[in-house]
Amino acid sequence: MDNIFQIRTDFADELITQNIHTETYHHIEKRNDFIKCNMISVLNDQNELGKAKGEYISIEFKNLFDQDDRKQIIEAIHENLQVMIEKMELKLSKILVVGLGNRFITSDALGPAVVNDIMVTAHLYENEDQALLEGTRNVAVVQPGVMGQTGLESFEIVKSIAQSYQPDLIIAVDALATRNIARINRVVQINNTGIQPGSGVGNHRKALNYQSLKIPVIAIGVATVTSIGAILNESLEQAEIEKEKVLQKIQDHSHLDLVVTPKAMDDELKHLTYIVAESLNKVLHPDYDRL
Repeated sequence: MDNIFQIRTDFADELITQNIHTETYHHIEKRNDFIKCNMISVLNDQNELGKAKGEYISIEFKNLFDQDDRKQIIEAIHENLQVMIEKMELKLSKILVVGLGNRFITSDALGPAVVNDIMVTAHLYENEDQALLEGTRNVAVVQPGVMGQTGLESFEIVKSIAQSYQPDLIIAVDALATRNIARINRVVQINNTGIQPGSGVGNHRKALNYQSLKIPVIAIGVATVTSIGAILNESLEQAEIEKEKVLQKIQDHSHLDLVVTPKAMDDELKHLTYIVAESLNKVLHPDYDRL
């Protein structure tokens, strides 16, 4: 039925149908008054979620507009990202942050907007006394754009830069698709399996992951869009209406694949950019709060 409604999701926790451990994945949920955190460990390459083997953490929140709430979200992302990196046991001398997406389309501009706010130091490490850079790491960023702008796969651009810069870790930031309208601009996912740009809207590009780049990749994404089909499916479920009868009256099912985003996206993108960039800066530079 999901295929008929053209429902896509980039979030591992939206694919779980039972809140228990199985042979292929483990799922733990934690929550407080402000944040719900789903931690999923996919144990096998072949699994019912259709996700790559690895760790997936989603951090869901209710409010973007209160400063104290934003601080809690930043701290939650920071802590979970730090733990994920520590488990990977990486040296972390150099880190490349990749801002995926189209900066001219608001719902797809998260990646480019975030890397604009990252504290970049790679050029300083090349030319300055490293004693003056104490408390920082060697960090570079790139905005590869989209194929319609450059004529090139984002993967090819990132691969070329990585071969020259030789980072120990790549962190890719992108906008994601959700199947739950209430989660738009209200959930962040972190994973250590990489990312396939455009997969949430059916525009599959070559994946950025360890298998393709030979460098560990952590992906950070925020739900910024959903589809007409996902909204319709969710509404019919809540109203307990038989979906087959509704589908019979829809002449053109391709309309269900249309992607939508909230009218408040402009304002909310500013807060989301700040939250993700601050979380990353805290992880990238150990003394960021004192710099």
